[in-house]
Amino acid sequence: DQISVNIFNPECYLYNAKFTYTGGQLTSAVPYEWYEDTEVEATVTAMYPASETMEGFAATQSFMVNADQSTKAGYAASDLLLATAKAYPSEEAVNLPFNHALSKIVVNVDNQLKEQVADVWFTDVLGEVSFSTADHSDLAATGSAGTIKAYKSGDNTWQLIVAPQTASPKLALTTVCISSLVIFFISAAVAYIYETRCFHSKKTPCRAPKCAFGTLLSIALLFVLFTFFTPEIGIFRDPLTGSYGIPASSF
Repeated sequence: DQISVNIFNPECYLYNAKFTYTGGQLTSAVPYEWYEDTEVEATVTAMYPASETMEGFAATQSFMVNADQSTKAGYAASDLLLATAKAYPSEEAVNLPFNHALSKIVVNVDNQLKEQVADVWFTDVLGEVSFSTADHSDLAATGSAGTIKAYKSGDNTWQLIVAPQTASPKLALTTVCISSLVIFFISAAVAYIYETRCFHSKKTPCRAPKCAFGTLLSIALLFVLFTFFTPEIGIFRDPLTGSYGIPASSF
């Protein structure tokens, strides 16, 4: 994992330097060195994850959480950590105490329905923040409100990371269910294939009453099997993409 490091004294001495955390230490591919005046105190700031967008110096930085936090990687990459420390140039390591800069929302669903909850979203919520590059002060939510898909952290528990804000977001849930009408058509299709293969042959020509009875019996049997012995499948509209699909948690 990489972090971005800045040093001010009070002017910007080091900007967006990348350091990798390995074996309890921070190392860099570039041999950065302190400035020569050991009497001038420095302000050291760092952020995780490392910024990939800061190319030229800017007095203000911004960070955006992932709109899709349903995976562990997407959730972890949204957890902004900031650190600020004072230090003088020396050979001693600088201690950087990182703190969570954003807000975590935990959703506990008391589901008393037959259907299982597949996914959880928050809509009309801010996911971007801006803050001072020099000392990480003035952190505030910015940008436009959007939709964030939550990460399932346990049974009937979801969580997501958002910008600190005062808002009235909306909670959206998708459940796993399928209508009897869909089951009926699936059963009818299977029954038709079964009836045409089993009741028709060159030696035994089709008799209408026998075919009708076989079809109805097959449909009834398959309807019972699909209703009681198959997992429920949900077809829903994804608020992030607007597309329709079947949630992976249905299988």
